[in-house]
Amino acid sequence: MTEMSIGRPPTMVKGRMKGREPEWTPRSFNAVGLTPERRPGRVAGEDTGIGRSDTGVKYGSAVTGLVFLSASGGIGLTTMTALMAKQLRNMALSCALVDLDLGGGGMDVLVGIEGAPGMRLGRIRAPLGRVDPQALREELPIWDGIPLLSNDPWTALPQGWWDVDAAVSAMAGSADLLLIDAGRGQSLGNLRSLKGLPSLLMVDMTVLGLARAKALLHALKGRGNAGDRDHDSPLISCRPPMALIGMMPTQHRVSHGVDPEQAEEFLGQSVDVVLKPQPKLSASVLDGRGLERVPRAYARALQPLVERIAGMVVVSGGKEEWVSSRGLARSEAAK
Repeated sequence: MTEMSIGRPPTMVKGRMKGREPEWTPRSFNAVGLTPERRPGRVAGEDTGIGRSDTGVKYGSAVTGLVFLSASGGIGLTTMTALMAKQLRNMALSCALVDLDLGGGGMDVLVGIEGAPGMRLGRIRAPLGRVDPQALREELPIWDGIPLLSNDPWTALPQGWWDVDAAVSAMAGSADLLLIDAGRGQSLGNLRSLKGLPSLLMVDMTVLGLARAKALLHALKGRGNAGDRDHDSPLISCRPPMALIGMMPTQHRVSHGVDPEQAEEFLGQSVDVVLKPQPKLSASVLDGRGLERVPRAYARALQPLVERIAGMVVVSGGKEEWVSSRGLARSEAAK
């Protein structure tokens, strides 16, 4: 397989490397009417819907996606992103997965298709800021019917941000909705394809995990208010989280996690779903068997959120329509 390379060469600007950016046309973010809810940190009638990024690309459509974030490592963010794609696919919504955890990566390993041939993020070169969507789509490995662009940083040289941005934009044609594992959101600040996308935050339900989550929430809100003035910030420029998923710690870490009500009071925002670790799922991933199935406890707990996401993206004749979603009550998964 050859390295995918197409585009405009980078130029030197004030002594540093910076790619010449393709022309971008502003695109308004489509609002979604939600049932008014009065929860900590959520204003009644606030637009928290799924939608396109608020910038368009000259050579293709804007990205329709959802960004998954976590302020803590090792709590299952990549696993959660993949499991949500499975559940959304079961609801007849076509999804694609994008691994933008630039410092970690390995989504293909996690789901068990690391040996499958196909394009990985690190092999894409796009100095012109454009990748042919059809060519990329034909090169992608498929996991359980879901196209997957994984990041394997141990097999490729570092890329320019324009390469990653072009890859994400090209992925927009692979499915109705991109589910993007953005890790902690670092080193993604220049990606215009992610600007204005809604996000979902996974929270480690420990004292330290909540402190880190609060700092990330504050940074995301400040990033959104800064607009184009803070273009060189390393932090991703997506929207503040539309939902929070809490993950209780394993018993070997702490005896018990923080109570959800206390977590909400501290964060100033609702924790929509609270999950408990599933030993069989962890063993399946760590043993290299991949994600064999969605645990029943997770499927039940996540179903309201999955329905909310699916209800916000309706594809009819190739044209997106934006519909209202139902309110979401917090669910808690049993062991």
